[in-house]
Amino acid sequence: MLNYIFGFNARMGRLAFFFCTLVAGLGFVMLVYGITGNMPRGRTDVLLAQASNSPALIIAFYGLLVVCFMLQSMRVRDIGWDPVCVMAAWIALIVLDRAIAGRFPEYALTYQHTGTVVGALANAAMNLVLTFWPGGGSEEAPPLPRETSGDGLFERSSAPAAAGSRVARIANGEFGGKTR
Repeated sequence: MLNYIFGFNARMGRLAFFFCTLVAGLGFVMLVYGITGNMPRGRTDVLLAQASNSPALIIAFYGLLVVCFMLQSMRVRDIGWDPVCVMAAWIALIVLDRAIAGRFPEYALTYQHTGTVVGALANAAMNLVLTFWPGGGSEEAPPLPRETSGDGLFERSSAPAAAGSRVARIANGEFGGKTR
């Protein structure tokens, strides 16, 4: 069920991913401006203080986080990678990067950041890959030829099973492709 909730089985092309991410980001900026009355620019500490007091912005932030996670998972699936592994590794990298920057502040980008240069570069590289890497499309393997004599539920393939083929070769005296 999580496959369908988080979009692990869906695919999304480059252009659709770019525009959906852009629309989600602009929508959130418009929501922040509508609730706080301030445009996010320059100093963000006042804006963050105002936003932390707004339950609507906190809910919208976590909603946007889920939407972006779903979009990225769909794009990773379209590239041909397994989103369960890739997204888990990406989250683990972000958590590890934050832990390193918190424990060793001299490795952080600035004294205000909670990430390192390596984490920022890895995050930028992943976002560039998601935006520009060509997708695999919805190419699927062609269906196997089937006999039409089945009842619909249990149809047999016309190709012999691999195990049955090996047993038949061994019974005929073939070992490793050579006959005796």
